[in-house]
Amino acid sequence: MKTTRIVKTLAAGTLAVVMALSMAGCSAGGSGADYTATYMISEATYLEDIAWYSNEDVMLVTNSDNTYDLYYKNDIFGTTDPGSKGHKTIIYSGSYTSAASADGDVSHLDITLEAPTRIYFQQQGKAYGRNGYSTNMMLDTANWTDAMTTLAFPSGSEDGAADFLAKYGKEITLTVEDPSLSADDTTLAYRITAMPEGLEITGNE
Repeated sequence: MKTTRIVKTLAAGTLAVVMALSMAGCSAGGSGADYTATYMISEATYLEDIAWYSNEDVMLVTNSDNTYDLYYKNDIFGTTDPGSKGHKTIIYSGSYTSAASADGDVSHLDITLEAPTRIYFQQQGKAYGRNGYSTNMMLDTANWTDAMTTLAFPSGSEDGAADFLAKYGKEITLTVEDPSLSADDTTLAYRITAMPEGLEITGNE
């Protein structure tokens, strides 16, 4: 499918608040840890073959106990065929480490997210009908059921939650801009410097 990248920018603050509050129960740092920073990025793509737009939002929340929650949100909507076509939310939770960025920018950090210990996945809408995971569905490795195993692994699985984490949970490193590292530069923002790859789960992997 031919796509055209429209824009790459910071995610809206309202979206960040909504995602953080609505999914707070998924936090790996849910034992009373405080948020230490929130980094965001958004990207919109035009799906030329079907005249739809796909918007991706990524938000990384770091917590005071060195845990993280990485939110991936995908919304698809039509133009000539207006209206919402699909919504997907994926939350990866685990532990992280950080270091001065390898790019040498003093306002940047490289944050290494260890392979997640929990993945929450939810989608709805017809936009995903050609994916391996094509239906309205919800999966949560911390609250796994036999029904989720059937959805995620139609051919069967010995341990659905563990197999899902093994398949989709990967260590990644994100470079972020952190204004606290260059307090005199008022042009900086808490942002992810480039859209991460490989966060979407389709079932085609």
